[in-house]
Amino acid sequence: MKTENNKKTILYLITQSEMGGAQKYIFDLVSHLKDEYNVEVGFGEQGETGELAIKLKEIGIKYHVIRNLKRKISFKNDFLAFWQIRKLIKKTKPDIVHLNSSKISILGSLASIFLKIKIIYTAHGWVFNEPDCNNFYKKAERFSAKFKNKIICVSEFDRQAALREKITEEVKLITVHNGVRPINFLERPEAQRKLKEKLPPSAMFKINEGDILIGSIGNLYKTKGFEYLINAGKLIINNNLHVKIIIIGKDGGEKEELENWIRQLGVQKNIILLGQLENASQILKAFDLYVCSSVKEGLSYTIIEAMLAGLPIVATSVGGNGELIEDQQTGILVDTQNAEKLAKQIINTLRNQELMNKMAINAKQKAEKYFTIGSMVEKTKNIYEEITQTHKQ
Repeated sequence: MKTENNKKTILYLITQSEMGGAQKYIFDLVSHLKDEYNVEVGFGEQGETGELAIKLKEIGIKYHVIRNLKRKISFKNDFLAFWQIRKLIKKTKPDIVHLNSSKISILGSLASIFLKIKIIYTAHGWVFNEPDCNNFYKKAERFSAKFKNKIICVSEFDRQAALREKITEEVKLITVHNGVRPINFLERPEAQRKLKEKLPPSAMFKINEGDILIGSIGNLYKTKGFEYLINAGKLIINNNLHVKIIIIGKDGGEKEELENWIRQLGVQKNIILLGQLENASQILKAFDLYVCSSVKEGLSYTIIEAMLAGLPIVATSVGGNGELIEDQQTGILVDTQNAEKLAKQIINTLRNQELMNKMAINAKQKAEKYFTIGSMVEKTKNIYEEITQTHKQ
């Protein structure tokens, strides 16, 4: 509803407050729209300690912690979270509830029933696209889509997947690619110096003159496919290439298993899980090559950031990666869940400097033209205005 300042109110809801792609998306929207709308954010897991909460506080955005909202399915927590979400919506009286993440997509839609508000959902990669995902999520998305006014897909791949799986009618689906704000990249010598500073003094891993640095950024979830990158790393090392693979990201439950696997393969000197780094994108120019080994993606922010940094990229052909990467033009696409093929493509790319240079230039130009924060915000704002005008009519 419009408040005393005559602005529409938008309530953004997301399951967790740790910083990932969906959280970055919300932060970018609210930071750009806070002068035009009354914006508030609700989230559960990690609460006030999550990076999203900290960043929202810094720019003066009001947020609400939904105590029982957790990523893991739990009948008790989900039931309590449902009523907490409904109470929050009644309290804030938004014109629009903008949902993000699969769990909140379902709970938020159901909690909004009969409250006479418009509901938008941004699908940051459909959960049913994950390997071995059961049909529950597909059925739940189909059911909850009935209560949504618009579903934003961050890639055309996801929009087509929704149509194929009959999630909802075509008129409700729209593709709006993620956009990235300008990044103050550190130049290569400074970026490498910063990177070296972050290495644990006790680690076997060292960066030496002449090493080829391969980077990958993402929280340590199964969907990021880092085990395939580690396996590929072993194969690359066996080919006598002096590579160092640096994986940057917060533990998402896979850290211990991945570290154990690095030790079992005996590649501690060549591969490291560096943990979370603040403003990790700023040091991208430290790398010679960027790799995305994901088994599921929506539209990868980190690939766009690597494109803007002017890096050659090897990425798995999942989700919207094919909309970012034109094979052999703006990067290399490779089959997912296949360490051998990933290693082969990385080796071939590193041995072709001319191709690397061409792809890096093309990728930077494409990212600067098509994947800007301004374009993403403007298209999203148009959706807000469209559905609220429809409501008035």
